[in-house]
Order: sequence, then C-alpha cells, then structure tokens
Amino acid sequence: MKQRICFLLAALLLCATGLMIPAGASEINGETWSTAPSAASTEETRDPLPVAEPTEETRDTLPTVGPAEETGVTLPSAEPVGENQDAPDESPWKTGLIDAGTYHSAWIREDGTVGTARNGQVPQHWKGITRIAASVGTVCLREDGTVVTAGSVQGKQSIATWRNIVDIDVSQSNTIGLTARGTVVVAGSNARKQCDVSAWTDVVDVALGNASAYGLTSRGTVLAAGNNDARQCDVAGWKNITAISAGDSHVVGLKEDGTVVAQGWNGYGQCDVEFWEDIVAVSAGASHTVGLRSDGTVVATGSNAYGQCDVGGWTDIVAVSAGTYHTLALCADGTLVAAGSNGWGQCNVNG
Repeated sequence: MKQRICFLLAALLLCATGLMIPAGASEINGETWSTAPSAASTEETRDPLPVAEPTEETRDTLPTVGPAEETGVTLPSAEPVGENQDAPDESPWKTGLIDAGTYHSAWIREDGTVGTARNGQVPQHWKGITRIAASVGTVCLREDGTVVTAGSVQGKQSIATWRNIVDIDVSQSNTIGLTARGTVVVAGSNARKQCDVSAWTDVVDVALGNASAYGLTSRGTVLAAGNNDARQCDVAGWKNITAISAGDSHVVGLKEDGTVVAQGWNGYGQCDVEFWEDIVAVSAGASHTVGLRSDGTVVATGSNAYGQCDVGGWTDIVAVSAGTYHTLALCADGTLVAAGSNGWGQCNVNG
C-alpha cells in the first residue's frame, strides 16, 4: 500500500511540474510561447530649350491671381497606404492630395471625391480616391489600387488594366504607376523611350517630365528614362534622395538633409535651388520649382511670368504643387491657396 501511495504522490508531483509555465509565457496547443514584449524595430544646364509657354494670342488673356484665393474644402489628413508600405505616420506634410495641372487644379475631398478648379475635368461620381495627378487631363488612384482617368490622358486602355498601384503621376504624353511590389508601369507615347522601365525594381516614388520618366529607389538613388536633350536624365550620381518631382525639361530631388538638387534646363532659373535649406517637399512645374519649408512657408524659383512664384506670403502650408502656369498649395486648416495664371479658372479654388 505504501508503495502504491508513493507512486500516486510521485505521479501527482510530476503532473504539477509539467503544468508549471514560466512567467511571461503562455501555453497554446501544447506549445509554450513567450509573451514578453519584444524590442521596438528599430546642375548642370545646357543651352535653353523651348518650354511650352502660352502663345502670344493667348498671353494677354491670362489674368493672374495672388495668394489670396482660398477655399473651405476639407481634405484628408492621412496618406494612402500601399500593400508594401508601412502605415502612415503623423507627419503634417501631405503628398498626392492636390495637383496643379496645365489648365486646372485638382484636389481630394475628405469623403474621397475630387474637386477641381475648371469644370468638366473629373466625374462627380468618382469616390474612394487616395491620390491625384493632373496635367492636361486628370489621373486618380483608387483605394483598391486601380486607376481612373478623365480628360486628355494618353494610354487610357492600358491604364484601365493596372492593378495594385500605390503611386501615380501624369504628363501630357504619359501616365506612370508604381506597383505595390516596387516595379513601375508607364502608358502612352514611347517616342523617347520613356516607357522603358520594365527593369526598374525597389522603387518608392515616381515622376514624369516631358517625355521622361523617373523612379526613386529605397536606397535614395534615382532612375531615369526618356528624353535627355537638356541632360534632365543625368541623375545617376544623386544620393540620399527622399522625394522627386519633374517639370518639362528639369527634375528636382529632395535630400535627407533638407537641401535640394536639380538637373536639366535652367533657362528661367528653375534649377537655382542650391541654397535652399530646411525643405520638406518639392514640386517642379513646367518652368518653375516650388519648395515647402518645415515652418510651413514656401519658396519658389524660375519663370514668374504669371505670378506663379509669388508665394512668399504663404504660411501654414502642408503641401505644394507647381503646375504649368500656376502654383497650388494646401493649408493646415484644409483650405487651398493658388497663385499664377487664371486664364482657364485654375486658380478659382474657393468653391
């Protein structure tokens, strides 16, 4: 009997020992998993080339506006997230929510619909829009990764087949898309080989110039294809770049330290950015360049024929976009301001 009692006591002790689980762990399906918190993861210029300026007949009909044009439209506070991108942080600087085109301005409302200055550019039934790009026409990225177009956009049939897109840009002759895998697609004319981007990988940002395409890699370098008449594609030596934007014949890059580099035609001084500091966003127009400072003010250089560079009085800005003849900006309170040519109503952003 004593032996049997000892055997039972030993068995009970063994079972109790097997059920003991160290602090900070749990047992699931017979396996022990640690529940302790883990450490947190951590210019060059050449001779001037012609730029698409208005004709003499049109020039006199282009009234300009100053920076006082505003709107009460409320815009989204978060940036879209692609399948290969991290969740958005609390950075106040916004991208993809506004764009200044050739003859119109476009922006995304809080409900995911699109507003425009100049009627007829975007269907009112569009919803679920997360990013917008404008040139002569308008291209919009939906939250499901598809792309829709309106107005004069080249390659519409090809664009309609795109899937898993996380970023877009548009020019007069092309539309470019960045996929969630970091590859790039381009639709439209390939007259200058600007669509030859199939070998690009590890891309995190894209931009289009006049018959030229650009891709920013996760390593901070820049890829280029297409028209290089003004040496605007000579960007192989760029390093530590965090954002890019392209105009007609020039391209600008924002560096990690808040300075800016530019390459291409400098006939209007649009590449004179070497002394800019504390910049958090850049945008290249047809022949001018705009930079957003961390204090919410804006700097501009290049052609000011229509007052598109008259942005010195702007404050509390969180996004900027340089168009062909005008400049558009988003304020921290969700209003818009515009300066430059208003010949087609592109600066009427107050409604």
